[in-house]
Amino acid sequence: MNGAHRPLVVTGQTDLLDDLLGAAAAVGVAVDVAVDLSACRPQWTSAPLVLVGDDIAPAFVDPYVHPRAGVLLVSRDSPGKEAWADAARIGAEDVLVLPTDEAALVERLADAVEPAEAARVVAVMPGCGGAGGSVTAAALALVAAGKAEAAWLVDLDPLGGGADAGLGAELASGVRWGDLSSTAGRVSPRALRDALPSVHGVAVLACDTTDDLAPAAVRTVLAAARRGGGTVVIDMPRHLTAAVEQALAAADDVIVVVPAEVRAVLAARQLLRRVTALSPDPRIVVRKVPGGVPAEEVARGLGLRLAGRVDDEPEVRAALLAGRPEGLVQGTALGELCDRLLDDPVTAGRAA
Repeated sequence: MNGAHRPLVVTGQTDLLDDLLGAAAAVGVAVDVAVDLSACRPQWTSAPLVLVGDDIAPAFVDPYVHPRAGVLLVSRDSPGKEAWADAARIGAEDVLVLPTDEAALVERLADAVEPAEAARVVAVMPGCGGAGGSVTAAALALVAAGKAEAAWLVDLDPLGGGADAGLGAELASGVRWGDLSSTAGRVSPRALRDALPSVHGVAVLACDTTDDLAPAAVRTVLAAARRGGGTVVIDMPRHLTAAVEQALAAADDVIVVVPAEVRAVLAARQLLRRVTALSPDPRIVVRKVPGGVPAEEVARGLGLRLAGRVDDEPEVRAALLAGRPEGLVQGTALGELCDRLLDDPVTAGRAA
């Protein structure tokens, strides 16, 4: 982040400065610091957020520094009438008192530097065991990264063996769900992305435990990823826990992968009775099998819109066995399908 886009802190109080720098560090935000108004004239205009200490506000007299939007007055003491008068004089939007208002301060700091455009969130769920949901989710994330988007793959299936292993990155350094099990509140998208293993531009958060994931942690991580922009693909399990329900509620688009077999359709029908209560308009991708049911009949039998169909490709199986994630999408029908899914106005429109 360059200086022109950093929040500005203006205070000469050491204790207050320490508190403000600590709040900024908590969300991975770099700030510019000035001890008086004359030292911050250029940043005063360009900074997305200005935090003015209550030691500076009473002496707010500078012909080159004018009141502006995005200014907060910050104090370590309960504000009196003088503080509110100072806030009005400098055009401050609010008065924050630390540590009581630390959460509000962190929220404003994070909002000041994060992208305004939210990510699309696409949940991919298998309609039955062995449907290929995890492979489809991984391919979607890889194709999104190939479009120069910020791409995320969030694995919510503790029994799936790990999305990192599916991409040949099980030994890559970085955090997994086990490291984030108690995460709550607000997390910086940049800090989260930097902590995760990256595979061909996809930030991968894999399960490494058979324990159920905490709903609060899932909610926090998905909110951070959404604020990071781009595309968030969720690799969903078939069993609906409280955490999985959080993910369904957050998704802009739900895609259910169903093999073109009668038993698979029957199994998917049972699952969809619960899924549609949380996400009423899922779509299906039909995986072709030799002698299988036509994709249109599968969609008709489930009462859902057909998002696409894909073959069971030897090239994809070979890429999985060899740990070559790029082989999932380069020159394959799966890659072409994922490209169409990401360009689908249904998915893009819901996130807008």
